[in-house]
Amino acid sequence: MIIVFGNQKGGVGKTTLCTLFANYIAAMGKKTLVIDCDNQQTISEKRKADERKYPDAKFPYHVQAFNIANDENVFNLMQKLKAMNGVILIDAPGNLAQQGLIHIFSQADYVVCPFQYETTSVNSTATFILFLERLKQNFPSMKTKTFFVVNRHDKRYGKKQELVLWANTDKRLSVYGMVTPRIEVKADMQRYNTIEVMSNQRDIVYPTFKFICDRIFNDESHEEKPGNDRG
Repeated sequence: MIIVFGNQKGGVGKTTLCTLFANYIAAMGKKTLVIDCDNQQTISEKRKADERKYPDAKFPYHVQAFNIANDENVFNLMQKLKAMNGVILIDAPGNLAQQGLIHIFSQADYVVCPFQYETTSVNSTATFILFLERLKQNFPSMKTKTFFVVNRHDKRYGKKQELVLWANTDKRLSVYGMVTPRIEVKADMQRYNTIEVMSNQRDIVYPTFKFICDRIFNDESHEEKPGNDRG
């Protein structure tokens, strides 16, 4: 199973959520691999820092940095990943013009798209949706499902007009995928590692991660049942 964390808008917490989700599903006992394709390679650098900071730690999954500049290399990578068991998480670059992204998203089983309730982020997410929809037109076999995650949400704010706007945004996004429970803005989210979801982060991310896992792993078990494709 390949799950890609992506959006063309930077600063929405894509890399942080990818790392915490890796910690979460690894703790569930799922065989997990993280492919760090982001230009800054933040997850890879975070893992190196954790290895120095916690030399005796048992890391629950492997992190592999990968440069997607070569289109053929990305195609070959995705073919190898599709043949692997377990859950592969990919932290994708934010630039949709980047080489190799077509192979990554067209081969993904799921996309997790973090965004925020502000004009630039919502517009960027709309552009990202258009990118995915065009891919589906060009690749009829593409069965990618999308989760939209409102990240860094401050529930203390929001006038009546804004609340209506947010609700309408969720309604429009639900046409193209599943809108998850919101993740609140908390300083604790910035103090994360590549080992585990820390106790002060659990209440923040668990409702969202459980929502995603309930659906992807239920889908997986449903597809494995013999005769599932019969009417």
